[in-house]
Amino acid sequence: MEEKVYIVAALGNPGREYERTRHNMGFLLADRAVRADPQGRWRAWKDLGQCFESRLGGARIFFLKPATYMNNSGLAVRSLADFYKVRASGIVAVYDDMSIPFGAIKIRRGGSAGGHNGMLSVVSAMGTQEIGRIKLGIGPRPPGMDAKNFVLGHFSKEEEAGLAPALERGFEALLTVIEKGLDEAMNRFNF
Repeated sequence: MEEKVYIVAALGNPGREYERTRHNMGFLLADRAVRADPQGRWRAWKDLGQCFESRLGGARIFFLKPATYMNNSGLAVRSLADFYKVRASGIVAVYDDMSIPFGAIKIRRGGSAGGHNGMLSVVSAMGTQEIGRIKLGIGPRPPGMDAKNFVLGHFSKEEEAGLAPALERGFEALLTVIEKGLDEAMNRFNF
C-alpha cells in the first residue's frame, strides 16, 4: 500500500509582530500539531518558508509555514508540492476565518477562497479550487472595525483564554482529515 503524503499549508505571516495575531491561526495550529512529533524540527524550505516533516495518523506530512507573507502563500505551497510531487488533493490549507465564531471550525473540500487572500494565492498557484481546508474561526469582527486591523490584531484576553482549546480541536480535526478523510472530518467538526 502506497504511503499517503500530505502538505499542511499553514497560512500566516512571518515575523515577531504577527506571532500571536488572529491572521496567524494557521501557523499556531501547525506549531500545535508538530508538538506531537518530538523527533522532528523546523527547517528552511528554500527561501520560501519553514517546513517540518512528520509522520502522523499513518501518513507522511509536510507542515509548511510560508515566509512569503499571506498574500503570496501559494508560491511556497506550489514549490513544496512540485518538489514532493503532491497533488492538490493532498494539500490541506489551515487558516483563519472571521466569518466563523472564535473557536469554531469549518472544513471544506474546495470552493472559492471566500475573500481570504492567502487561500486565493494557494488556489491560483495550484490552478484549482479543489484543495481541502480547515478554517479556524476568529470572529465575529466588532461592528465598525476595519477587517485588516481585526485580522492583524492580537487576541483579546477572552480569546487568549480560549485559544489552547481551539487549537486542540483544530489539531483533532486535522488528524481526522488525515486518518479518515474530509467527509468524516466535516461531519464531526463543522459548526
